[in-house]
Amino acid sequence: MVFAALWVGSAGVGASAHGAITFGQIDNFQDGTTMGWAEGPASPNPPTNVPAGGPRGAGDAYLQNVSGGGGGAGGKMVMFSGSQWAGNYNAAGVTQLDASVANLGAEPLFLRLAVLSGTAVYGSAEAIELPADGAWRRVTFDLAGDALTRVEGTDTLGQALSHVQNLRVLSAQAGPTLMGDFVAGTLGMDDVRALRLPGDANFDGRVDAADFRVASLAAGNRGLGGWAQGDFYFDGHVTARDLAMLRRNFGQSIPAAPAAAGPAVASLAVVPEPGTGAAATSLLLLLLRGRRAS
Repeated sequence: MVFAALWVGSAGVGASAHGAITFGQIDNFQDGTTMGWAEGPASPNPPTNVPAGGPRGAGDAYLQNVSGGGGGAGGKMVMFSGSQWAGNYNAAGVTQLDASVANLGAEPLFLRLAVLSGTAVYGSAEAIELPADGAWRRVTFDLAGDALTRVEGTDTLGQALSHVQNLRVLSAQAGPTLMGDFVAGTLGMDDVRALRLPGDANFDGRVDAADFRVASLAAGNRGLGGWAQGDFYFDGHVTARDLAMLRRNFGQSIPAAPAAAGPAVASLAVVPEPGTGAAATSLLLLLLRGRRAS
Protein backbone atom coordinates (compact mmCIF):
# COMPACT_ATOMS: atom_id res chain seq x y z
CA MET A 1 0.00 0.00 0.00
CA VAL A 2 1.47 3.36 -1.04
CA PHE A 3 0.28 5.12 2.14
CA ALA A 4 1.98 2.59 4.42
CA ALA A 5 5.28 2.80 2.55
CA LEU A 6 5.33 6.59 2.59
CA TRP A 7 4.37 6.74 6.24
CA VAL A 8 7.26 4.52 7.30
CA GLY A 9 9.60 6.90 5.49
CA SER A 10 8.24 9.98 7.23
CA ALA A 11 8.41 8.43 10.69
CA GLY A 12 12.18 8.44 10.46
CA VAL A 13 12.39 12.19 11.13
CA GLY A 14 11.21 11.77 14.70
CA ALA A 15 7.69 13.23 14.57
CA SER A 16 5.47 11.67 17.20
CA ALA A 17 1.81 11.77 18.11
CA HIS A 18 3.01 12.35 21.68
CA GLY A 19 4.13 15.87 20.77
CA ALA A 20 2.29 18.73 22.38
CA ILE A 21 1.14 21.33 19.86
CA THR A 22 0.35 24.55 21.72
CA PHE A 23 -1.74 27.46 20.54
CA GLY A 24 0.39 30.41 19.44
CA GLN A 25 3.64 28.48 19.10
CA ILE A 26 5.98 29.79 16.42
CA ASP A 27 8.95 28.57 14.41
CA ASN A 28 10.99 31.70 13.67
CA PHE A 29 14.36 29.99 13.11
CA GLN A 30 16.24 32.62 15.12
CA ASP A 31 18.08 29.88 17.01
CA GLY A 32 20.20 29.13 13.93
CA THR A 33 18.69 25.66 13.36
CA THR A 34 16.00 24.22 11.10
CA MET A 35 13.87 23.59 14.23
CA GLY A 36 13.38 19.99 13.16
CA TRP A 37 12.16 20.64 9.60
CA ALA A 38 13.73 18.06 7.29
CA GLU A 39 13.50 15.96 4.15
CA GLY A 40 14.13 12.24 3.81
CA PRO A 41 17.56 10.99 4.86
CA ALA A 42 18.57 10.37 1.24
CA SER A 43 17.98 13.97 0.14
CA PRO A 44 21.14 15.75 -1.04
CA ASN A 45 19.59 19.17 -0.36
CA PRO A 46 17.83 19.20 3.04
CA PRO A 47 16.38 22.41 4.52
CA THR A 48 18.91 24.89 5.86
CA ASN A 49 18.85 27.88 8.18
CA VAL A 50 19.71 31.14 6.41
CA PRO A 51 20.86 33.71 8.99
CA ALA A 52 19.57 36.86 7.28
CA GLY A 53 17.14 38.02 4.62
CA GLY A 54 13.83 36.93 6.12
CA PRO A 55 10.69 39.07 5.96
CA ARG A 56 12.14 41.53 8.52
CA GLY A 57 15.37 41.92 6.57
CA ALA A 58 18.86 42.05 8.06
CA GLY A 59 19.35 39.66 10.95
CA ASP A 60 16.08 37.82 10.38
CA ALA A 61 16.87 34.14 9.93
CA TYR A 62 14.58 31.91 7.88
CA LEU A 63 14.27 28.34 6.65
CA GLN A 64 15.23 27.57 3.05
CA ASN A 65 14.28 24.42 1.18
CA VAL A 66 15.68 23.57 -2.25
CA SER A 67 14.31 20.99 -4.68
CA GLY A 68 16.38 19.84 -7.62
CA GLY A 69 13.63 18.84 -10.06
CA GLY A 70 13.85 15.73 -12.19
CA GLY A 71 13.79 12.28 -10.62
CA GLY A 72 15.40 10.99 -7.47
CA ALA A 73 15.81 12.10 -3.89
CA GLY A 74 15.59 15.84 -3.30
CA GLY A 75 13.81 16.46 -6.61
CA LYS A 76 10.42 17.34 -5.11
CA MET A 77 9.50 20.46 -3.19
CA VAL A 78 8.45 18.91 0.13
CA MET A 79 9.67 19.13 3.72
CA PHE A 80 8.24 17.82 6.96
CA SER A 81 8.02 19.28 10.40
CA GLY A 82 9.69 18.54 13.68
CA SER A 83 7.92 16.90 16.61
CA GLN A 84 6.78 20.27 18.00
CA TRP A 85 3.99 20.20 15.41
CA ALA A 86 2.62 16.82 16.54
CA GLY A 87 -0.25 16.39 18.95
CA ASN A 88 -3.94 17.16 19.43
CA TYR A 89 -4.89 20.22 17.38
CA ASN A 90 -8.50 20.04 18.53
CA ALA A 91 -7.56 20.27 22.21
CA ALA A 92 -5.08 23.07 21.51
CA GLY A 93 -7.70 25.11 19.63
CA VAL A 94 -5.53 25.35 16.51
CA THR A 95 -7.54 25.71 13.28
CA GLN A 96 -5.00 27.34 10.98
CA LEU A 97 -1.27 27.74 10.42
CA ASP A 98 0.08 31.09 9.29
CA ALA A 99 3.52 31.50 7.75
CA SER A 100 5.66 33.96 5.84
CA VAL A 101 6.84 32.44 2.56
CA ALA A 102 8.88 33.57 -0.44
CA ASN A 103 9.53 31.88 -3.76
CA LEU A 104 13.26 32.39 -4.26
CA GLY A 105 13.49 30.21 -7.37
CA ALA A 106 12.67 30.62 -11.04
CA GLU A 107 9.45 28.56 -11.26
CA PRO A 108 6.06 29.20 -9.63
CA LEU A 109 5.21 27.09 -6.58
CA PHE A 110 1.80 25.78 -5.50
CA LEU A 111 1.92 25.45 -1.75
CA ARG A 112 -0.20 22.98 0.19
CA LEU A 113 -0.13 21.51 3.66
CA ALA A 114 -0.30 17.76 4.29
CA VAL A 115 -1.37 16.48 7.72
CA LEU A 116 -0.39 12.92 8.68
CA SER A 117 -2.03 11.22 11.64
CA GLY A 118 -0.49 7.77 11.30
CA THR A 119 -3.75 6.27 10.01
CA ALA A 120 -4.78 9.00 7.56
CA VAL A 121 -3.40 11.78 5.39
CA TYR A 122 -5.23 15.05 4.70
CA GLY A 123 -4.04 17.71 2.26
CA SER A 124 -4.95 21.28 1.36
CA ALA A 125 -7.80 21.20 -1.14
CA GLU A 126 -6.62 24.43 -2.74
CA ALA A 127 -3.04 25.45 -3.47
CA ILE A 128 -1.57 28.84 -2.65
CA GLU A 129 0.11 29.97 -5.85
CA LEU A 130 3.44 31.61 -5.12
CA PRO A 131 4.97 33.55 -8.02
CA ALA A 132 8.72 33.43 -8.58
CA ASP A 133 9.38 37.03 -7.54
CA GLY A 134 11.32 36.66 -4.27
CA ALA A 135 8.74 38.67 -2.31
CA TRP A 136 7.76 37.61 1.21
CA ARG A 137 4.05 36.99 1.71
CA ARG A 138 1.93 36.02 4.70
CA VAL A 139 -0.20 32.96 3.95
CA THR A 140 -2.73 30.88 5.86
CA PHE A 141 -3.16 27.11 5.73
CA ASP A 142 -6.68 26.42 6.99
CA LEU A 143 -7.35 23.20 8.89
CA ALA A 144 -11.13 23.53 9.34
CA GLY A 145 -14.21 22.74 7.26
CA ASP A 146 -13.50 21.63 3.70
CA ALA A 147 -10.06 23.25 3.56
CA LEU A 148 -8.44 19.81 3.94
CA THR A 149 -9.27 16.80 1.77
CA ARG A 150 -8.62 13.20 2.73
CA VAL A 151 -5.84 11.68 0.64
CA GLU A 152 -5.31 8.34 2.40
CA GLY A 153 -6.79 6.37 5.29
CA THR A 154 -10.19 6.28 6.98
CA ASP A 155 -10.01 8.80 9.84
CA THR A 156 -12.41 11.72 9.79
CA LEU A 157 -10.71 15.10 9.81
CA GLY A 158 -11.55 15.54 13.48
CA GLN A 159 -9.98 12.19 14.31
CA ALA A 160 -6.87 12.95 12.28
CA LEU A 161 -6.40 16.35 13.94
CA SER A 162 -6.67 14.76 17.37
CA HIS A 163 -3.42 12.81 16.89
CA VAL A 164 -1.27 14.54 14.27
CA GLN A 165 2.15 12.98 13.89
CA ASN A 166 3.64 15.06 11.11
CA LEU A 167 3.05 18.10 8.89
CA ARG A 168 4.39 18.58 5.41
CA VAL A 169 4.73 21.80 3.43
CA LEU A 170 4.94 21.02 -0.26
CA SER A 171 4.31 22.30 -3.76
CA ALA A 172 1.70 20.36 -5.75
CA GLN A 173 -0.21 21.93 -8.60
CA ALA A 174 -2.74 19.22 -9.46
CA GLY A 175 -4.30 18.52 -6.06
CA PRO A 176 -3.80 17.44 -2.45
CA THR A 177 -1.06 14.88 -1.99
CA LEU A 178 1.48 13.50 0.44
CA MET A 179 4.43 14.28 -1.84
CA GLY A 180 5.25 17.42 -3.79
CA ASP A 181 5.88 17.94 -7.49
CA PHE A 182 9.24 17.49 -9.12
CA VAL A 183 10.34 21.10 -9.61
CA ALA A 184 13.61 23.00 -9.53
CA GLY A 185 12.76 25.50 -6.85
CA THR A 186 13.78 27.35 -3.70
CA LEU A 187 11.28 28.13 -0.94
CA GLY A 188 11.87 30.48 1.97
CA MET A 189 9.69 30.05 5.06
CA ASP A 190 9.55 31.92 8.37
CA ASP A 191 7.35 32.66 11.39
CA VAL A 192 5.19 29.54 11.18
CA ARG A 193 2.55 30.02 13.88
CA ALA A 194 -0.30 27.86 15.24
CA LEU A 195 -3.46 29.98 15.23
CA ARG A 196 -7.22 30.12 14.85
CA LEU A 197 -9.58 32.73 13.35
CA PRO A 198 -8.11 36.11 14.43
CA GLY A 199 -10.57 37.92 16.66
CA ASP A 200 -11.90 34.79 18.33
CA ALA A 201 -10.50 35.71 21.73
CA ASN A 202 -12.72 33.36 23.74
CA PHE A 203 -12.19 30.29 21.52
CA ASP A 204 -15.90 29.75 20.82
CA GLY A 205 -15.37 29.50 17.06
CA ARG A 206 -16.77 32.89 16.06
CA VAL A 207 -15.88 36.57 16.26
CA ASP A 208 -18.70 38.46 17.96
CA ALA A 209 -19.65 40.99 20.62
CA ALA A 210 -18.19 38.86 23.41
CA ASP A 211 -14.75 39.06 21.81
CA PHE A 212 -15.20 42.79 21.29
CA ARG A 213 -15.96 43.32 24.97
CA VAL A 214 -12.82 41.46 26.04
CA ALA A 215 -10.54 43.30 23.61
CA SER A 216 -12.02 46.74 24.33
CA LEU A 217 -11.46 46.33 28.08
CA ALA A 218 -7.80 45.42 27.52
CA ALA A 219 -7.11 47.99 24.80
CA GLY A 220 -4.38 50.44 25.71
CA ASN A 221 -3.47 48.69 28.97
CA ARG A 222 0.09 47.45 28.74
CA GLY A 223 0.60 44.12 30.41
CA LEU A 224 -2.84 42.87 29.41
CA GLY A 225 -1.57 40.81 26.52
CA GLY A 226 -2.36 37.32 25.28
CA TRP A 227 -4.86 36.06 22.75
CA ALA A 228 -7.61 35.70 25.36
CA GLN A 229 -7.36 39.46 26.01
CA GLY A 230 -7.40 40.38 22.32
CA ASP A 231 -3.65 40.45 21.60
CA PHE A 232 -3.96 38.85 18.16
CA TYR A 233 -0.45 39.94 17.09
CA PHE A 234 1.34 38.46 20.13
CA ASP A 235 3.17 41.73 20.86
CA GLY A 236 2.28 41.88 24.55
CA HIS A 237 -0.61 44.35 24.55
CA VAL A 238 -3.90 45.16 22.82
CA THR A 239 -3.73 48.10 20.42
CA ALA A 240 -5.75 49.65 17.62
CA ARG A 241 -4.16 47.13 15.26
CA ASP A 242 -5.70 44.22 17.19
CA LEU A 243 -9.07 45.94 17.26
CA ALA A 244 -8.89 46.53 13.52
CA MET A 245 -8.21 42.82 13.03
CA LEU A 246 -11.27 41.99 15.13
CA ARG A 247 -13.35 44.47 13.13
CA ARG A 248 -12.29 42.87 9.82
CA ASN A 249 -13.34 39.42 11.01
CA PHE A 250 -16.44 40.39 13.02
CA GLY A 251 -19.34 38.06 12.24
CA GLN A 252 -17.13 35.33 10.83
CA SER A 253 -16.90 31.82 12.23
CA ILE A 254 -14.70 28.76 11.86
CA PRO A 255 -16.33 26.35 9.39
CA ALA A 256 -17.49 23.03 10.78
CA ALA A 257 -15.98 19.81 9.47
CA PRO A 258 -18.02 18.23 6.66
CA ALA A 259 -20.37 15.42 7.61
CA ALA A 260 -18.58 13.04 5.24
CA ALA A 261 -14.83 12.65 5.47
CA GLY A 262 -14.28 11.97 1.77
CA PRO A 263 -12.59 14.32 -0.68
CA ALA A 264 -14.46 17.54 -1.41
CA VAL A 265 -13.84 20.84 -3.14
CA ALA A 266 -12.65 23.18 -0.41
CA SER A 267 -14.24 26.45 0.48
CA LEU A 268 -11.74 28.65 2.26
CA ALA A 269 -14.25 31.37 3.06
CA VAL A 270 -15.53 31.74 6.60
CA VAL A 271 -19.25 31.92 7.29
CA PRO A 272 -20.66 35.29 8.47
CA GLU A 273 -23.19 35.62 11.25
CA PRO A 274 -26.13 37.60 9.86
CA GLY A 275 -27.11 40.90 11.37
CA THR A 276 -24.06 41.51 13.57
CA GLY A 277 -21.34 43.02 11.43
CA ALA A 278 -22.66 46.56 11.02
CA ALA A 279 -23.27 47.14 14.73
CA ALA A 280 -19.86 45.84 15.73
CA THR A 281 -18.11 47.88 13.07
CA SER A 282 -19.70 51.06 14.43
CA LEU A 283 -18.68 50.20 18.01
CA LEU A 284 -15.11 49.44 17.02
CA LEU A 285 -14.75 52.60 14.96
CA LEU A 286 -15.89 54.66 17.94
CA LEU A 287 -13.37 52.91 20.18
CA LEU A 288 -10.55 53.39 17.70
CA ARG A 289 -11.34 57.11 17.37
CA GLY A 290 -11.35 57.43 21.14
CA ARG A 291 -7.96 55.76 21.47
CA ARG A 292 -6.43 58.06 18.84
CA ALA A 293 -7.85 61.15 20.51
CA SER A 294 -6.59 60.23 24.00
